[in-house]
Amino acid sequence: MHKAQRLVQLIMLVNERKKFTIQELADECGVSRRTMIRDLMELSELGVPLYSQTGPGGGYRVLREKVLPPISFTEHETMALFFACQSLRNYKSLPFTNEVDMALHKFFHYLSSELKQKIEQMQQRLIFWIPPHDIEVPFLRDLLEGALEQRVVTIVYEAATRRERMIQPLGIYTMNGLWYCQAYCFLAEDYRVFRMDRVKDFSDEGDQSKQIDMNEDHIEQWVMRMDESDMLELEVDLTPEGIRRCQSDLWLAPSIELHENGSGTIRTKMSSSFTTWAVHFFLGLGMEANVKQPQVVREQIKNKLHDLLNQYG
Repeated sequence: MHKAQRLVQLIMLVNERKKFTIQELADECGVSRRTMIRDLMELSELGVPLYSQTGPGGGYRVLREKVLPPISFTEHETMALFFACQSLRNYKSLPFTNEVDMALHKFFHYLSSELKQKIEQMQQRLIFWIPPHDIEVPFLRDLLEGALEQRVVTIVYEAATRRERMIQPLGIYTMNGLWYCQAYCFLAEDYRVFRMDRVKDFSDEGDQSKQIDMNEDHIEQWVMRMDESDMLELEVDLTPEGIRRCQSDLWLAPSIELHENGSGTIRTKMSSSFTTWAVHFFLGLGMEANVKQPQVVREQIKNKLHDLLNQYG
């Protein structure tokens, strides 16, 4: 085996193991112990953080983070990866902000001059836009790690009131530039969605005995999980202009039924927790939308209109 190929294989081998000996690696690579010592020294010079321990039961292990072997990309693969990272740049908060910046810096540094120029030109022609939100999300990484490790944690959540809640995060997602955490809330004894910029404090629970088993079947389609017992029928008549404006909403668009005269109707179900959002959204459409149901949304729109009339005399 060529030396360069052997070094790549060696990086993959040491990444797979918590601990190994020189003789074990020499046997697997089919080289002498002396050659393996030289190879490990070269890996160390290349930046692979190896740590050795002498004596009975000793050996080598990789210190800190794993190191990936060299990977070759085509021009289109390179551009796809670069712009996948670039699509995150408008987020004020990410669970791995520094890592994205460093990865892009390394990636761009080793590109050819021609490909650098092509990417710079494309940056002026291709933009991944999200609504800008100047909102801090200080516990984004903590909640992601809590979801990955399935830990029970305590948060202080500020919505209508400020309250402490014990939750088990299921996962996090982003929509319209905001971050959300789906979790099991032990206070409500049900699943809840928490807007993550409203999490004001975070701590791990010392007692993990309440931990719920969230296996793959259990978490299927967890994003925006709805409680069927808490659903309301939403029906809204729309003018052609109302249709156009509702089609820009990712959640409402699939529920629009078009009529021959160009008007349309929204028929779907929504969680009662969306009531306030629905009131403000459809009120903002003015005469372009007529909410038929749920009645609670109609009544709150009427109340808002009455308050507006009083405000503007």
